[in-house]
Parts: sequence; structure tokens; C-alpha cells
Amino acid sequence: METSNWPPSNYPIFLALVLLAATAVTLAMGDETRAENLAIYAYYLLVIGVMIRFFELSLPDNTPEKLRSAMVRVSGTVHKLYAWASRSAGNIHIFKKISGLKPSIKHTPISLPRMEQVIKRSHLMHMKSISKDVSINLGILSVILYVYGSMFGWWIVRGYLEMIFLILIGFSSMYLLLSILLRQSNEN
Repeated sequence: METSNWPPSNYPIFLALVLLAATAVTLAMGDETRAENLAIYAYYLLVIGVMIRFFELSLPDNTPEKLRSAMVRVSGTVHKLYAWASRSAGNIHIFKKISGLKPSIKHTPISLPRMEQVIKRSHLMHMKSISKDVSINLGILSVILYVYGSMFGWWIVRGYLEMIFLILIGFSSMYLLLSILLRQSNEN
């Protein structure tokens, strides 16, 4: 079985299927409480796999490559800042040793670049699109969980609904904030 090309959602779904097989074996052996617990864990893994699959389907195809390149840029920037800070700290220490004086610090005003120069407009539009898609998918998932809870019992989905509502509020807030930022940048 070739697993190198699997999307991330296949792993929890595969583990859930393995747990379901183990549930059947455990139930055949007569240990009902352990089989019940295994079935619950399998259900959790299936829910996690489906949620990951929603994200996979709602995000563009090149998102993993973009995330990897962003991580490389961030780690490179952090490494450069660390090297600069350690050099600066070493230079101040050597200067104090040689002269016995504290270095004079000149305060010069810093000119901040405009927001459009820091964050490209296309990135903001892409983030807005992603947050909208995630909000819609989480809204659909919360409706499904609400219906499921009303039909089969709230004890199963209560924790999920609370967390999904909080995440939904976060992504909806991000969508609204990005909409306002983009609208203001159009006016300027």
C-alpha cells in the first residue's frame, strides 16, 4: 500500500477503520466496555478525518507548498534576527570592556512602511477567501452536528459544538476584519 501520496485526512480515517476492526474483535471476545470505548475513539478519528478533508477541499491545491515556503522564510528571518541580536549584544559587551563607558544610543525616528508594502493585497484577498470558505464549511458542520445531537443525544456532540462555534466565530471575525481592511485599502 503506497502511503506517500496520501492527503493528511487519510491517516485518521485509516486509524478509525483499524479501530473499528479491533472493536469487532474485542466484541467477539466478550469485552463490551472496551469495544464500546474503541468504537468511540474510532468515531472521534472519523470526525477528525472528515474535518481535515473539509479543509483539504476548501483550500486551494497549492496551499501546502505556500505554507512550506512561508515556514522557510519565517525560519530564515528568525535565524537572521537571532544572529543580529547575538552580534549586537557581543559588540556592546566588547565596547564596554574596551572603553569602560556605556555606548551612546542615538534615537532616530523610524519610518514605518505602508501596510500595502508589508502585506500584499493578493495575500489579504487569499486569506479572506480561505476564511470565508472555512467559515461556511464549519457552519455546515455545526448544523449537521446540531441535527445529529437533537436526534441521537447531546452528550455526543456537546463538546464539539462548543469548540466549533468558537472556531467559527474566529474565522468569521477574520473574514470581516479582512473585508474591512481590503475595503479601506480600496478607498485610499
